[in-house]
Amino acid sequence: MRARTLLALTVLPLSLAAFGCGSSETSGAGGSTTTGSGGTGGVAPPDWLEDSRILVSSVTENLDCTTDICRHNENTDLIDWQGAKWLVHRTAKSQILGPNSSLRISKSTDGGATFELQAVIQAPTTPPDGRDIRDPHFYIVGDELYIKALCRLPVVSKRDSDVDTLPQYIHSKDGKTWTDLITYSDGMGTEWNTHSFWRIREREGVYYSTAYHDGDTSVTLFSSTDGEIWQKGPDVYAIAEDTPLETELTFLPSGKLLALVRMDGTEDELLGDVGRLRTKICWSDPPYDAFDCPDEFSDQRLDGPLTFFHDGRLFVVARKHLRENSRKRTALFEITGELDAGGKLAIKEWGELPSAGDTSYAGAVDLDATRTLITWYSGNIEKDEGWIFGMLSPTDVWQGTIDFSKLK
Repeated sequence: MRARTLLALTVLPLSLAAFGCGSSETSGAGGSTTTGSGGTGGVAPPDWLEDSRILVSSVTENLDCTTDICRHNENTDLIDWQGAKWLVHRTAKSQILGPNSSLRISKSTDGGATFELQAVIQAPTTPPDGRDIRDPHFYIVGDELYIKALCRLPVVSKRDSDVDTLPQYIHSKDGKTWTDLITYSDGMGTEWNTHSFWRIREREGVYYSTAYHDGDTSVTLFSSTDGEIWQKGPDVYAIAEDTPLETELTFLPSGKLLALVRMDGTEDELLGDVGRLRTKICWSDPPYDAFDCPDEFSDQRLDGPLTFFHDGRLFVVARKHLRENSRKRTALFEITGELDAGGKLAIKEWGELPSAGDTSYAGAVDLDATRTLITWYSGNIEKDEGWIFGMLSPTDVWQGTIDFSKLK
């Protein structure tokens, strides 16, 4: 998640009033569920979204975010493993990079009705100032559960500059006991620091991930046969002036690889309020040694994208920009067009999830043939703060169920 640019531009002059409480719901430290207020800015949720509610609440006085839930909860992911649903999210005092942060791993054996805390992964204490931890994503290697995370220096900068990102991983056989954080490398002594790995996808025994370089200057494809040792591949997109970063990979049934590149654009466009909103559409064919980027989605910048298929249809959950006063939403989109042929694509919005302020970064797992469990995070919905204040304000982890029978 790239909040550093915005904080560097706007946060430092803000008063401590921005740290006021933001939600009236409560939930236990283990991640038990409570009913949320629903809606977006007071509007009822769409009819295809069932049981939307707060899963992890921001109402807390906790100050130690390395051991307990704090006021800013974000960066969710979900996975099916060992017959259960698994959730991971980051907790901290705010979006600002800092060592007072951790990842919390929870498990549900009742289809997401309740979650029980299994482990807490603290941010690294590497001297002199420690590192932040964020952007966790699950993946599975053999019989073990893995989590990728990004560990960065506690600095404030534009475009992820000077954060010395360490893309790191942990793994576990039971979800309770985890290894120490290990930095991704090529196995020959080169560690892939300064590369922010995004979501990891597996195809035919090979793992793939994009990674954007510190400074948000380029996006590169990496691959691995064991999920630990990674080889650097071709650039996906390397026009630095477009500020490319979080890039979601999707493998099509034909074997084609689709890469959706978030582009934050020029200095004036970074907040998403003015100028262009764009997502670059890039394609690659096996063996994925080159990319072509012939088109883009105009007027939609898909921040923190998650893609998934349901019944042959390709959906995206991402942050949406309203342009007005830096307000954001988390929305569900569908990508249509010549998908398997790598041709012209279109994007349709199905609606907004309950969300406001600092929001998005979703996880999704199927519940049955027509329903998918989804998680995301959001600031206080009634306040409907702008993104800038939202990154300093409390945020909650939300959950809901998408009923695809209603998406016709």
